[in-house]
Amino acid sequence: MLIFLVVQNASLDPSENSDSGISSGPEKDKTFGIQQRLKELEDKLDTKKYKGTRIIGVVGMPGIGKTTLLKELYKTWRRKFSRHKLIDQSYVKSDNSMLDYLGTELFKKPASELKDPQIDGSKEPFKTHQGLLNRCKVLVVLDDVSRREQIYAVLGEHDLLKKHEWVKDGSRIVIATNDMSLLKGLVHDTYVVRQLNHRDSLQLFCYHAFDDDQANPPKGNFMKLSEDFVQYARGHPLALKILGRELHGLKMKHWEEKLKLLAQNPCTYIGMFLQESYKELSSEQKEAFLDIACFRSEDVDYVESLLASSDPGSVEATSAVKALTNKFLINTCDGRVEMHDLLYKFSRKLDQDGSGQRRLWLHKDIIKEGVINILHETLEPEDVRGIFLDLYELKEETSLEYDRFSQMHNLRYLKFYNSHCPQECKTDNKINIPDGLKLPLKNVRCLHWLKFALEELPNDFDPFNLVDLKLPYSEIQRLWNSVKDTPILTWVDLNHSSKLSDLSGLSRARNLQILNLEGCTALETFPDDMVEMKSLASLKILTLSGCSIFTEFPLISENLEALYLDGTAISQIPNNIGNLHRLILLNMKDCKMLENIPTSVGELKALQKLVLSGCLKLKEFPEINKSSIKFLLLDGTSIKMMPQLPSVQYLCLSRNDQISYLPASINQLFHLTWLDLKYCTSLTFVPELPPNLHYLDAHGCSSLKTVAKPLARIMPTVQSHCTFNFTNCNNMEQAAIEEITSYAQRKCQLLSDIRKHYNEGLSSEALFTTRFPGCEVPSWFCHEERGSMLQRKLLPHWHDKSLSGIALCAVVSFPAGQNQISSFSVACTFTIKVQDKSWIPFTCQVGSWEGDKEDKIESDHVFIAYITCPHTIRCLEDENSDKCNFTEASLEFNVTGGTSEIGKFTVLRCGLSLVYAKDNNKNSSHEAKYDMPVEVSFQEPQHGMKEEQRKLKNQESMIDDHRRSEKPEGVKMSSVTQTCGASVTPRLGDLQANG
Repeated sequence: MLIFLVVQNASLDPSENSDSGISSGPEKDKTFGIQQRLKELEDKLDTKKYKGTRIIGVVGMPGIGKTTLLKELYKTWRRKFSRHKLIDQSYVKSDNSMLDYLGTELFKKPASELKDPQIDGSKEPFKTHQGLLNRCKVLVVLDDVSRREQIYAVLGEHDLLKKHEWVKDGSRIVIATNDMSLLKGLVHDTYVVRQLNHRDSLQLFCYHAFDDDQANPPKGNFMKLSEDFVQYARGHPLALKILGRELHGLKMKHWEEKLKLLAQNPCTYIGMFLQESYKELSSEQKEAFLDIACFRSEDVDYVESLLASSDPGSVEATSAVKALTNKFLINTCDGRVEMHDLLYKFSRKLDQDGSGQRRLWLHKDIIKEGVINILHETLEPEDVRGIFLDLYELKEETSLEYDRFSQMHNLRYLKFYNSHCPQECKTDNKINIPDGLKLPLKNVRCLHWLKFALEELPNDFDPFNLVDLKLPYSEIQRLWNSVKDTPILTWVDLNHSSKLSDLSGLSRARNLQILNLEGCTALETFPDDMVEMKSLASLKILTLSGCSIFTEFPLISENLEALYLDGTAISQIPNNIGNLHRLILLNMKDCKMLENIPTSVGELKALQKLVLSGCLKLKEFPEINKSSIKFLLLDGTSIKMMPQLPSVQYLCLSRNDQISYLPASINQLFHLTWLDLKYCTSLTFVPELPPNLHYLDAHGCSSLKTVAKPLARIMPTVQSHCTFNFTNCNNMEQAAIEEITSYAQRKCQLLSDIRKHYNEGLSSEALFTTRFPGCEVPSWFCHEERGSMLQRKLLPHWHDKSLSGIALCAVVSFPAGQNQISSFSVACTFTIKVQDKSWIPFTCQVGSWEGDKEDKIESDHVFIAYITCPHTIRCLEDENSDKCNFTEASLEFNVTGGTSEIGKFTVLRCGLSLVYAKDNNKNSSHEAKYDMPVEVSFQEPQHGMKEEQRKLKNQESMIDDHRRSEKPEGVKMSSVTQTCGASVTPRLGDLQANG
């Protein structure tokens, strides 16, 4: 039964209530992470936000801290109500008469007010005192509810649509349980108690393990071991508390031994605690719980299918998964079934020590003396429910006798797999079947056998209950030698079974949804009767990738959602492909024989991704007026004109030597955000690009000479990362380069105007980058220096609130005869110093490049980036807003490949420009402050004058000996600088486009 603590304007301490029969002392444990949990729970109970009665459920896995949270809530909230009750916990079952009695105890008045104390038999005891209770708001807290009747005994049989007869509006009722299903229809909201975060977990563990009231983390090796125990507990408060107490005062050797023990078995006390929740499950739920532990992190649909019976109308599996989820013994996340590590280890221990059906996964239980031998004195054949053998852990070959599975009539799961290779392709065949195999299994749901050595499954195998069949890299030529019923077969994976040539065994797989035949190089086509009868009508995903002699694709299912035909010998797509109204993905990459695409592709209303990469003979793409295609990959084809699909977002035309121009109407593709033109060697002109384009890669367009002016309309949209790449476009005219730099300037300014509407992040990030052939820093950069180092004194208030970003530029030399480097990045370390404080550095990326193994940059290139202001600069403004001080700044640019600096790549020049948000209330001269260096005389600089010329002209007058003596050794600071001409006014065309 539940032992109820009756609180009549009472204390939280159970020992203070003589009527309760509880003699426990006050709780002395310190809690961690409780304040955040309490705040979140209080928000759901808020008396100002919710005026009426509010009933909240508190749920979570066993031992997660529900009781601790409720006690803290009660302690905090009880003084807000004239009547408040806490009903505490126990793990003893109750009967109905006791529930009536407990209800009476909860709602009875003090003895002096009772007219008739004989109310123990009342079915609804609260009615006796309805008048009294309706006069005052109450706080009722029920902990550890395990049956719905326990709630009814206290609150009456109610739901949210029916007003409580005894509860006054404004009351608060909190119900805690391990089973969420008990609360359905009874509560307004539910609070799920989550695991502790790492910091709180470590503090809780250290509090119990080290006699430390401050819960300070230990030092040295104890710290490492403490982290290991915290990792094991995965934020479970009870586990952390028990482990900490067990290890308290013990030497390091005992800690290490305990950690090794935990790797095999869960803590005994935690196991005993979880055992109570396990005992409350039905027999079917217990089996499902132990089964799910074998398929942790698998898709929910997959797990439910394995648990289901062969009866299509059965709700056994769905109800089991839902029930276990409601009881927090499992959870579903992103469509997958997950299980807390403690529960997983607990389930494994239960299975290993259990007396019922067994799931075997330990090698010592499966292999003996080099032979698969599962049975022993205490394990009968009919007791084996699952066999899971990880072939990765086998050190040598093993053999399997032909009749080893003969008597295992209850075997549901048989898996020979490789845990260290998701594709299961690297395992040598380590299971020999020298004498053939008997496999009279009728209840098998899951059959996985990596590198199955026979030409077909044994004739006595019955796939009637089979759900998942996986035989990758097998020797099979066909599945079985006769037609067999497979009413619930849903997943079939025969990838890289290079001898497979006959699929007739699947002719009755009417519920098959996923079929993987990748790399089945002997497969030519589907059987005619399978096509005519539409045997695979339920098929959703079909993979024929790498089936190199597969020549013709028949329409076997109109329910296909993904079709992989890449690497096949298909020369044409059937005209009736338009019937695939649910098809989302069509992959025909490297179909070397494909010559045309039918116009019926336009009828694929759901198609979002079409991959035609490497189809060398494909010269045309059909005109499609209406299409849902978002991703279109045409790289490596021979098409001569760019398709214009209004819906396309990602378009790849790279490695095409036929396209010489792009249509002018490309600027009307408002959804296009990614355009890949790499190695379009015949392309000579880039027209005005669409306004929402975020990524353009024109690397290696060796014939490109000109670009449109403007290159693209700049729209005042929400900030987004943008990259325009023109590397190795070495034939571009100077006018094209000037337009690219002008576009970069306008883009930086517009981004700065947009940034003023957003909060800055803690770190800087590049919102815009571009790179192109060249050897000069663009003239709109206000600070320029030869080499890789730029040093300046910035004027006071340079970092005021209007500063929204920093434009950086580096000219990098790539000498001839360079070693091949597949990738590199150009970075800048920006260091600032205010008064006599220490230097504050931050690093940001100016640009990067990644090419093929045989590719390289062929000339000097300019890299430009617009980066956001990091938190360090914002702090300067906050700390020095009332001070008028100069700021020393140093920028160092370098080129790195991987983790090391590349010595042969030299930064020839570098540049800096501070970008400020435009202020419409000020004229352009005020907008331009701080963005261009001038001399101490504050004279207006001549347009285009180089920085080094200006320095030489006034060098002596700019030397500040006092500053020079205070700076760190080796840092040479240049003159005081002032700015002018920084803010960029958008072009008239841009403003018109924006309007």
